[in-house]
Amino acid sequence: MRATPPTQGLAVERWAENNLRWLLPAPTVLVLLALTVFPTIYMVTVAFQAFNPADPAASAFVGLANFGRLFTDDKFHNALGNTLLFTAVSVSVEFGLGLGFALLVDRYVQRLTFIKTVLLLPMMLPPIAVAIVWKLMYQPQFGVINDLLIRLGLEPSLWVSGHGTAMLSLIVIDIWEWTPFVFLMCLAGLAGLPSEPYEAAEIDGAGAWQKFRDLTWPFLRPVVTIIILLRMMDAVRLFDTVFIVTYGGPAGATETLSYYIYKVAFRFFDIGYAAAISLFMLALTVGFSTWLIKRMRLED
Repeated sequence: MRATPPTQGLAVERWAENNLRWLLPAPTVLVLLALTVFPTIYMVTVAFQAFNPADPAASAFVGLANFGRLFTDDKFHNALGNTLLFTAVSVSVEFGLGLGFALLVDRYVQRLTFIKTVLLLPMMLPPIAVAIVWKLMYQPQFGVINDLLIRLGLEPSLWVSGHGTAMLSLIVIDIWEWTPFVFLMCLAGLAGLPSEPYEAAEIDGAGAWQKFRDLTWPFLRPVVTIIILLRMMDAVRLFDTVFIVTYGGPAGATETLSYYIYKVAFRFFDIGYAAAISLFMLALTVGFSTWLIKRMRLED
């Protein structure tokens, strides 16, 4: 067996040292390419085809036909409306509650770390477990929520089975689970605020609302942008709670875009159309994110 010449080994070692900044992140970059870039390119390709999962070789190019169906598909319009409604209401309420709790905790309970930990518990639980527990709580005959209503002398509700309460039930679950995330982000932003402007405002006799409007809110605006972006992108992709609690019912009242994509792809096996809806979701998310970031920069 021929041994490697010492000079060759030194050359390889020297090359590795000179390119260390590229070699260290290379495995992570390759994994990201395999998990994001390749599936995205494949999805774009499939979106322009009548894709047959049983026989991919028999798939035919159909151009923009799958995207044209978006304008005439009533079920897609229903899922889009449900998704926008869920996202707007849940993110708005979560932001209001999270910011309010953060302001109260930052002002009055700074040293009570136990309370902060309790407020963060819902966010730490697995989403599937949260959905199962809330589904049991919403159960019409034996659920704890209806039991409390009966004890209070109120009428019980069908909750996830009622057309008027099903979406509200999902929104309540999301608010309970993800308000702690908004609270944590806002609390971290408040902890990093400078104290000098507030001391000057105290000397000038500014009230609590004036200090919030003129100091706290402008300082928190970058954090607020990140919170809204992250929660919006997560809310638009809502699937697990719908799948566990309502299955998109009753009569499509809680069918979101993600759940509709799942049905189109894995129940109807219309993979091309499902890919087209997925691209629409991607464009919707990117478009709103770009608009929000530009708006915040203009205000700054």
